[in-house]
Amino acid sequence: MGTPVVSEEVRAYFAGLLKQVQDTYAIARAARTRGFDPELDVEIPLTDDLASRVERLLENYEVDGVARRIRELSKTHDREELAILVAKEMAVRPATSKEKAVERAVRVGLAILTEGILVAPLEGLAGVKIKRNRDGSSYVDLSYAGPIRSAGGTGQALSVLIADIVRRELGLGRYLPTREEVERFKEEIPLYRQAQHLQYTPSDEEISLIVSTEDAEISGHRDLPRIETNRIRGGACLVIADGMCLKAPKIQKHVKKLRIDGWEFIDEYLAQKESRPEEMKDELGVEPSEVFIQNIVAGRPVLCHPSRPGGLRLRYGRTRATGLAALALHPATMHILDDFIAVGTQIKTERPGKAGAVTPCDRIEGPLVVLDSGDFIEVTDAETAKRLTPRVRVIADLGEILVPFGEFLENNHVLMPGAFSLEWYAALLRAKLGELPDGWEDVDGPQAVAWSRDFGIPLHPRHNLFFHDFTVEELTRLRELIAAQGRIEDGHLVVPGDEEPREWLVRLGATYRVQGDHVVVDRHTAALLAALGIEPGLAMRLAPAPTSTDPLTFVSELAGFPVKARGPTRIGARMARPEKSAPRKMQPAPHSLFPIGHEGGAQRLLLDAAVKETIEVEVGLRICASCGKRWFLPKCSCGGHTVSRNGPTRQRIPLADVLRTALDRTGESKPADIKAVQGMISRTKTPEPIEKGILRAKHDVYVFKDGTTRFDMTNLPLTHFTPEEVGISVETTRRLGYTRDRNGRPLEQKDQTVELRPQDIVVARSCGEYLVRVAGFIDDLLERLYGLGRFYEAKSPEDLLGHLVVTLAPHTSGGVLARIVGFTDANACFAHPYLIAARRRNCDGDEDSVILLLDCLVNFSRAFLPDKRGGLMDAPLVLTTRIDPNEIDKEAHNLDVMPVYPTSLYEAAERFVHPKEIEPQIDTVSKRIGSVLQYEGFVYTHETSDVAQGPLASAYGEGSMAEKIDKQLELALRIRAVDPNDVVARIVVHHFLPDLIGNLKAFSSQQVRCTKCGEKYRRIPLRGKCLACGGNLTLTVHESSVKKYLEISKRISQQFEVSNYLRQRIDLIEDAITSLFTNDKTQDLKLDDFF
Repeated sequence: MGTPVVSEEVRAYFAGLLKQVQDTYAIARAARTRGFDPELDVEIPLTDDLASRVERLLENYEVDGVARRIRELSKTHDREELAILVAKEMAVRPATSKEKAVERAVRVGLAILTEGILVAPLEGLAGVKIKRNRDGSSYVDLSYAGPIRSAGGTGQALSVLIADIVRRELGLGRYLPTREEVERFKEEIPLYRQAQHLQYTPSDEEISLIVSTEDAEISGHRDLPRIETNRIRGGACLVIADGMCLKAPKIQKHVKKLRIDGWEFIDEYLAQKESRPEEMKDELGVEPSEVFIQNIVAGRPVLCHPSRPGGLRLRYGRTRATGLAALALHPATMHILDDFIAVGTQIKTERPGKAGAVTPCDRIEGPLVVLDSGDFIEVTDAETAKRLTPRVRVIADLGEILVPFGEFLENNHVLMPGAFSLEWYAALLRAKLGELPDGWEDVDGPQAVAWSRDFGIPLHPRHNLFFHDFTVEELTRLRELIAAQGRIEDGHLVVPGDEEPREWLVRLGATYRVQGDHVVVDRHTAALLAALGIEPGLAMRLAPAPTSTDPLTFVSELAGFPVKARGPTRIGARMARPEKSAPRKMQPAPHSLFPIGHEGGAQRLLLDAAVKETIEVEVGLRICASCGKRWFLPKCSCGGHTVSRNGPTRQRIPLADVLRTALDRTGESKPADIKAVQGMISRTKTPEPIEKGILRAKHDVYVFKDGTTRFDMTNLPLTHFTPEEVGISVETTRRLGYTRDRNGRPLEQKDQTVELRPQDIVVARSCGEYLVRVAGFIDDLLERLYGLGRFYEAKSPEDLLGHLVVTLAPHTSGGVLARIVGFTDANACFAHPYLIAARRRNCDGDEDSVILLLDCLVNFSRAFLPDKRGGLMDAPLVLTTRIDPNEIDKEAHNLDVMPVYPTSLYEAAERFVHPKEIEPQIDTVSKRIGSVLQYEGFVYTHETSDVAQGPLASAYGEGSMAEKIDKQLELALRIRAVDPNDVVARIVVHHFLPDLIGNLKAFSSQQVRCTKCGEKYRRIPLRGKCLACGGNLTLTVHESSVKKYLEISKRISQQFEVSNYLRQRIDLIEDAITSLFTNDKTQDLKLDDFF
């Protein structure tokens, strides 16, 4: 804790941010003093470290001074030990009861574990009680709720350990479960998994072992006296499965270190797992895995089946826009895939992690395709890919996928053999020559073969082929065919254009062009002949007796030099979520948090509601501090400020008068349609001033549940940028503080690369355009409602450069400060890995929001937040102004930041070594924590021309669902690494059939809805009209919704080879739908039917 170690340049950067924040806070405070908002001061406290965030977050739990203690103990203890020690101290502080002492201690410990930005300590722990066992002894009963999920398995598990340590400090007994309570968990956890995702589902034996000996009960047989509900307890299931079971090794580490007795069952549990038969254990993740492909979504294509030849080839490296789960593909690959994969699109992957967002890298190998002309080519640039995509008949190979070493480290996945890349080859060639010769990267075939023979190094990557995809028998047959039927013309191998030679050349990756009845091999002639032991004159050299069935050993012996695998690891992948860049809106989207009941009709229009002059709604009762008047708005008609009293009541409010006053104040005589809300969902039900809704409608921006206006974007990492690619001039870049490029040279050209500051962001241009409208709303609000000067004066996105925003992740309750420094055409937000990790997020497809700082400070209020569990999530309860790398999510510490990987990494990967063994040789962020280099001096292994190169919007966003599915299956037919029949079967089984069955059930148990006011009824009222407004009623689930996937399921199951069982399931569902919507007892007959 305390002030992080920084250079003078970074110190000045942080000081500049703080000065901007303080100036903006002063304006917000001046606005708040006018009395138009629920509170007279800004409701978001500033914090600059974990300690202050914890104290602010839990300020209602008597934790004064805990920040100071956290800072003291953090100097000598890691995060998890710190949480335990501080919790012990909190437990023995004076409290009104032992229950309160335990609750405070566990909440503080959990807040420390979650960096003080999650809602888990507030709402994930629903309550603490002290109850009695059957023998009369006491025990601690922890009640968990759904928001505990955000704490992650470690936080969940350690909160139970903390509770046990705390109860010992307070002299409380341990929990003694009954047999019925253990059996309850065995039934409950599998049921919960059917409804919600669990990372790990323990067996009955594991549940019994964990629950039966746990020292603090997690309060989940029916009507059990000590369990307060018969419903599934989601929080308890999460803590047992994803916490206690999945994170048992971490618990064991702390139990042993702190010498805590009573937790021997953890040792027994882990020993039981270790003693499982070998066939039950994971194969270290090196076998093909189908996990990523299990739940295919219609319209989102499969890129490659698990580990198949022709799929994405693993290459190690990091660009300035990868890491933190983000991966890189060649932009040509993205285009060749019919633009389904765009910058920021999420893909589910076979390994090393579960998913990643896609960014471009044009320095890796692109796809290999067969064109309509029959030519087999490598596509090396995006423009060529766009031009040739309509002509592609087969995508023989998808090219490389660039994966940083840190991804294997973070996911605890053994290293997999990577492609024999130019980086690896360069290290070997440099070791032989000292200096790399000019043009070494794109040397011709004969020279590449000569270097391999002269120096004993593997074949150059540009001339290497997929020999490892063949058997020795196939390679023998290939060399015989070439020797018998091939010839050399102008230095190129020419072979017959029959199907078999073509297929073998495609499998090899040896590009060719069609010339009459023959095919002419391009650049791979010399390498192919050498590797097959064929002299240029095509007189076969005597084949050595193969000493191995391994194809690489075979060709290496034939060639007389080592041949490495061109693509030893293929990574399966499928498209998941498309990239996102859009305003955050509630459904339906309002301009104002002002309740109008049903008076505004289905569209909830404020002007329509005001026709009635007065309306009756449930709002908070507030008393004016100046005149004592009972009112519902924060601002009294006398000019005083009102204070909330006695909770909400149904009141008649003079809406027309309030609206006229608001229109006069804002100067809007002809307002646009202003959409309000039917009712407030907060505890006090305090409405917003109508003026805010009028001005939002004027600027066409929308309000979120907490009073702020947000814009959501997919997260992408960025450690370096050029002024040109973020759309700003060199002068503007220098004005923002970037005066030197990454090599220390003065910034003078727009293509120079500079290192991104930790709290700077590059937002989507669409975001910039929306924020300009938000800025206009804020300026009008300051001027017309609060009587202050305008602040932003923004006419274009460029006017917002240098302005501050609050970034916020949906599962957190703490915002992180950021500064806009550029715009991208991609539908994403590029940010420093630290800024993303500070929100406990990564770049596997996550999307977060940005809010203009002044909007956040002026318009956010806790008085608007929903009064329900989870209502505090996705709200900026605190604001972090400075990121400390030691206090962010540890995933960012595994980011590698070096220019070149050592050859030992590639060699270790060939042996499937665990990344921990090679980690000491890799420069990662974790090695820099506590030094000046923790904020700067990052480098990367692979350059890329433009971080937004490639498709900017996924093709998934275009066309109807039927069109998307047709495109998906057309692509599956073209990709060699995809089995289209399997894709169809999975789409039908995992998407269409559940949808058909679910909608069929929903139709039979649906509600009816009023077409006028939107009121819903489980049963049709006897009068046949809406009871609230007399409007007509309509169904909420229609026949077309039930049938929407039936015809397409039938069509594609006939077009492709699927099992008869699956076709019969479709027929049965069709029969059920027909039976529901067709009256079997009546028939349409013609007169002829009676003769």
